[in-house]
Amino acid sequence: MSIRLEQTQKQTVSQKMIQSVSVLQMSTQELADYIKEVTLENPVLDFDERIPEDKEQERLKKLEWLASLDEQNRSYYQYDQDDAENDKGMNNVAGRTDERLEDVLRLQLLGKAYSEKEREVFEYIIQCLDSKGYFTVPAAEVAMVSGVSVEEAEACIAIMRDLEPAGVCAASMQDCLLKQMEKRKDCGNLEREIVANYMELLGKNQLQAIARILKVPLAEAVQAAGRIRELNPRPAQGFDNGDLMRYVMPDITVVKFRDGFEILLNDYTCPTLHINKEYMGMLKSECDQEVREYLSAKIRQAEELQACISRRSSTLLALAKCIVDVQKDFFIYGEKSVKPFRMTDAAERIGCHESTVSRALKDKYLQCCWGVYPLHYFFQKGLGQQGQGAEGIASLQIKQAMAEIIEGENKQEPYSDSSICELLKEQGVDISRRTVAKYREEMNIANCRGRKAYV
Repeated sequence: MSIRLEQTQKQTVSQKMIQSVSVLQMSTQELADYIKEVTLENPVLDFDERIPEDKEQERLKKLEWLASLDEQNRSYYQYDQDDAENDKGMNNVAGRTDERLEDVLRLQLLGKAYSEKEREVFEYIIQCLDSKGYFTVPAAEVAMVSGVSVEEAEACIAIMRDLEPAGVCAASMQDCLLKQMEKRKDCGNLEREIVANYMELLGKNQLQAIARILKVPLAEAVQAAGRIRELNPRPAQGFDNGDLMRYVMPDITVVKFRDGFEILLNDYTCPTLHINKEYMGMLKSECDQEVREYLSAKIRQAEELQACISRRSSTLLALAKCIVDVQKDFFIYGEKSVKPFRMTDAAERIGCHESTVSRALKDKYLQCCWGVYPLHYFFQKGLGQQGQGAEGIASLQIKQAMAEIIEGENKQEPYSDSSICELLKEQGVDISRRTVAKYREEMNIANCRGRKAYV
């Protein structure tokens, strides 16, 4: 047995570091809830709800960016779009309503001479509808769960599929659209044939192929495709689904003045923490050693939390100043002036690690005169641009330029990705065709064949 001395280096993460990182990642609302939760566990901690000393003065400061409450979240909503907006090939014109789809279906079943067992089956079907309003459960399963025969289950499903909105309880998109066609006089055999057998070609806008296969004039195929696109592939859309709309509480506010910008941390919504004076006095007085140790531990925890919150505020403020400094043109001229910016560069500017910047950005929002933006929005990837040197151009600007090119194209002869690439080069943006295709897909824009109009 030999004895030897070794020197090793080991990195450990303390509870204090974990708490600091956790607090940094919290949004303003999450921090407020966390503070209230901690005060319930730590008796020496008290909190006071913060109220701005001069609400009228603060209101006047924010008038510039509070021009319209209905528009202040428009940029955030672009980052949180519903999947329905990505549907290509169908137009969904259903307006938003406060009614719930299940209530509308139940109302249509009232007053009908259905047995209690049938109503149990109807309720089971209603509860099994997916977010689109489709019912995909096999009749055999409905029969087993409800205690009826398969024939009775199929009859109940058929009754539900005859209800409004048209297409509800369908088993698939084809079934949904075909059901809607039954109630439209302008949809004939051609539309039904396309929906039943050629939805993939329709989705790719390959109308010439459809016309050739079905041996009909191209003009007829174009008209049929237009009528199909007027249908609603999501019967449940437009109804209240019971989910609460997410409200974004900005963590940072940037107000533009003539001589510069003012940066406000919206931390006044967080409770103010302070240590209870009675417990502090008890610690200074003569008390049991066990009580003294308990109070000392709780006071240390309270002081560490106060320090974490203070570091969070200073980090966010430094990061906000860095963003305003780099993206000054954005705050003056708007989205088209956003610049490429990396988290690594921000970390160097404020003197911290890149991971700290990443955590500080998590679930944080900035409000300015242009709207509410996630902090990640200001960290755009960049590509080299002719005449701009190393600064380059943000990918967002490239996408905006692509959108303008596509919007102004001849829809009967839309630009290919190669053509868009050449047009961008004429504007000084030198990117590859593959990058153009990548950005186009990220923007949910079809290729040239999918954008082609035949009339």
